[in-house]
Amino acid sequence: MKLKYLAAFVFLASFITFWFIESNFDKPVTCLSSHSPHIQEAITIILKNQSSRRGEKLDILSQAVSSKNRNIDTKNQNCSFYTHFIQGYIASANNNFDLAENHFNDSQQHLSPLIPTHIQSRFYYELSYVQLKQGDAQISERNYGKAEALFNKKEQHHNTFITISLGRTYDLAYVDEGSELSIKQAQKTLEFAESIRYSKMEDVYFILGLSYWNNNQTIMGINFKLKALNSYIQKQQHGDITYTLTDIGIDYLFLRNYDEAIRQLTHALQYQAENYKIPPKEAYYITYKLHTAYLQLNDLGNAKYYLDKAQFFLDTLADSIDKENFKSNQLLLEADYLTTIDKADEALLFIHRASERHQQGLANSFYHFDISLHETYGKIYNRLGLYEQSVQQHKLAEGLINKRKLFYLQNRNYIYLYETYMKQMSYEKAISYLEKSHFLHEDQLNSNNQAQTQFLVYSFDNTKKESRILELEKNTNYIIIFTGLLICILIAFATFMRILMGKNKEISTLNIQLHQLSITDGLTAIPNRRALEDHLSKPYDQLNTRSIMMIDIDYFKQYNDTYGHKHGDDVLIAIAKALKSCCRNNDFLARFGGEEFILVMDHADKAKSISTAEHIKKSIEYLEIPHQKSAVSPFVTLSIGITTFDVNTPYKDNETAIIEADNALYYSKSNGRNQYNHLCDIVF
Repeated sequence: MKLKYLAAFVFLASFITFWFIESNFDKPVTCLSSHSPHIQEAITIILKNQSSRRGEKLDILSQAVSSKNRNIDTKNQNCSFYTHFIQGYIASANNNFDLAENHFNDSQQHLSPLIPTHIQSRFYYELSYVQLKQGDAQISERNYGKAEALFNKKEQHHNTFITISLGRTYDLAYVDEGSELSIKQAQKTLEFAESIRYSKMEDVYFILGLSYWNNNQTIMGINFKLKALNSYIQKQQHGDITYTLTDIGIDYLFLRNYDEAIRQLTHALQYQAENYKIPPKEAYYITYKLHTAYLQLNDLGNAKYYLDKAQFFLDTLADSIDKENFKSNQLLLEADYLTTIDKADEALLFIHRASERHQQGLANSFYHFDISLHETYGKIYNRLGLYEQSVQQHKLAEGLINKRKLFYLQNRNYIYLYETYMKQMSYEKAISYLEKSHFLHEDQLNSNNQAQTQFLVYSFDNTKKESRILELEKNTNYIIIFTGLLICILIAFATFMRILMGKNKEISTLNIQLHQLSITDGLTAIPNRRALEDHLSKPYDQLNTRSIMMIDIDYFKQYNDTYGHKHGDDVLIAIAKALKSCCRNNDFLARFGGEEFILVMDHADKAKSISTAEHIKKSIEYLEIPHQKSAVSPFVTLSIGITTFDVNTPYKDNETAIIEADNALYYSKSNGRNQYNHLCDIVF
């Protein structure tokens, strides 16, 4: 009998103990609330922080674990867990991943069942993030699996689970070869969020858009981001609106749609200024991207304005790891700008400083920083005439781009390599990279076509799913509803096909427009260098004689320095128009680069080419464009070099002719400028 009572007592005690642990499993941080409210506040901040904003409110977290505010019983196992957890989180946000991992390992030793489920899950997620940054992908996946598994036990804290799942999606998007894993994680999060009717679906849409973008599905990516933006606008979440506008602007920047990038980024800056006080960190990010867009358009005036503006916002930032990261980025921007304005020697000093800081880990918040370093080094060496070093740097950038599958950076690097090989006179290699650029451009157009179709199919598929769910929920008259559903699907499919045909027609038109834009100089509206390559690659077809003329505006840099780049652009437009008026119908005029133009004249012998050069010289003189800093004339003038060749001569081709015309141009410039010379008349 005594044994019977003893067994009952043991069972009852076990039940009460289990009930106590289970009932406290998901409660707040009660073990610290009476001793350290700072710790409780810090844990709450961490739970609410999104992965993409891990560096926010670090000052509050640091105060919570400082010796002044801590007031913690170090013998208390739970208190030790929270303290090391917060310290690890701070180290992680400061990109000190070795220290973060040490703190998380210490924290894990004090992990107990009394720690609430959602806090345990966040802990394992933060640990997996650090391991992902350390390159331990398998261990990271294992610990993230623990974070997910904790939510299988209870149905509470689903919002916290979605925050963690979105964080994992974001983290995977920014590691080598992680884009496909990121999409799978995002899709899983989306399905779960829809099933529980998550109140912040816009956050899910934004991260899903980010994942699609990183996987080269640009249309799907931007569409999901726009969907998120519409929701942010409805809820008047000003910070998220600015953040999303900025991100979309950056997408257009990488797609080389610089005008649209500037429009989105300017809108983000204006919206931020009109609706709430501009945080220096966000303002810096927007202004530096605006600088990059204007620099790509060769609008040096606006590029310098936003470069200085970025420095202003950088100076107003409080001392932090973010400020140190931004300092490294600013040095890189200065180097790139100085290279563009032909101050490569000064640029080299800035890029060395940026590289040193990068090696110290003071640029980790910029995912492409190492690639940008190599590209800028390559451009500087190119300007300095160190072509071997330039190629080496661009090759290093190419390796990183391919490893990370950064499709949106490939074409830019191909162009850099093409230009460097051209200056090195390695024409075969130069042409190979020009072909890569062309094929990549064509592939991108085809991908956009496919992505547009996929998006329509995706939207149609979602419509079918929603219709099916509605049918199952109502389920009052199955046969009638099923028949009606079939009719709706047929109507929807017919509508879809009509939309698809219309979209395909729009895409075909867009492809033609994009091709035309790709071979047209954006400023002067005449063909560009790519169009020149296409023209010269055509077969001769009954052609015997061809003349090539290289044309350069005299002292154009001094003109820009005196009158400003806006007036410089006006001069380029006027010169292009005058040159075009001097051309015959079958002549081919293109902008060769900067202030240089090239004229290809078929069926034109030496006499005809000289006659055309004389006509061009008089046309420019007739314009009478003032030029105070010119050493040869009070007005803008040209220097011209000409060559003529028989296309049937085996050792003569277009590339050789361009070099000869360029040599003749050099002779004209070296002998006083404001003149033209034919190669046949020059004695070297």
